[in-house]
Amino acid sequence: MFPLRALPFTQTAPTRLQPQPGWAQLPGITLDRVVGVALDSCGRLYVAHRGNHPLLRLHPDGTLDAAIGAEHHQKKMAYDLRGPVPIPIAERIWLHGLHVDPWDNIWITDVSRHLVMKFSPKGSLLLTLGVDGVSGCDDRHFFQPTHVCVMPSGEFFITDGYGNSRIAKFSVDGRFLFHWGRRGTADGEFHTPHVITVGPDGLLYMTDRENDRIQVFRTDGSHVATWPDLHSVDGLYAAPDGFIYGSGGIDNAVIRFDRTGRTLDVWTLPGVLHYPHGIAVGRDGSIYLAETGDNWLVTGRLPAEREILPRHGPEGSALSKFKVVGSP
Repeated sequence: MFPLRALPFTQTAPTRLQPQPGWAQLPGITLDRVVGVALDSCGRLYVAHRGNHPLLRLHPDGTLDAAIGAEHHQKKMAYDLRGPVPIPIAERIWLHGLHVDPWDNIWITDVSRHLVMKFSPKGSLLLTLGVDGVSGCDDRHFFQPTHVCVMPSGEFFITDGYGNSRIAKFSVDGRFLFHWGRRGTADGEFHTPHVITVGPDGLLYMTDRENDRIQVFRTDGSHVATWPDLHSVDGLYAAPDGFIYGSGGIDNAVIRFDRTGRTLDVWTLPGVLHYPHGIAVGRDGSIYLAETGDNWLVTGRLPAEREILPRHGPEGSALSKFKVVGSP
């Protein structure tokens, strides 16, 4: 069904990304497979990773503020669902999606437990959706859900995700309303709906990762646009400057789009980045990247012609901050 992939991202931006080394100051904490990054209304930064203390809040200067929900995170086996048979990966904490809503509540997805959890700004667990450890595709179950996006109205959307191929909509109080999507390549069909974000226009922008594209929807699920030929975009963020930013993990790339889908800038940092899985952009233009630490060997355009290089620890995992420098 998916014989070809888009061409890899290559550098096109006239500016460059300048690392801000030593910005995150987390003594005693080892970041392991950093998967998510988000900002709240106060400029505090949240990071999700798969090691100990997996959900953290940082002050704007990069110092640690708090660990969130430690007693609610559990280690469990996760499975690779890309082939015909699920393959066990590892037993660890498997946080994936991270989102901060307009009221500074923190939302995470756990792909091994098939759960979505909402925490208050003080770290109290407010809501859990899904059945712990039980997969499915209905109003109560998910199958490795990937991300959450909360609207200014309080309604929210969940990309579900690795095992399913759908977007589910919920009411303010967490009632299931409807879902759309199935596995496929047509408009409104998905293969790994990975991250969803809402633009200032009220539209939903979603990375359809294994289909190498971004799709745009209204909140009723109706299709607006498809942005094709975008190689394996992992992260997506509607930034304060009005643009949409993406991260391409395999290509170690950061991409800036306008809201028509035109690619404005591509920054690639091979050897500097190690699979940017999540992205967030501050009001000052700073770009924050969640790097899992994975490295991919890409030898061709087919999915079978790429492989992840083995590693055994957290090496390469990082929460990075960059500034855009140079004249456009």
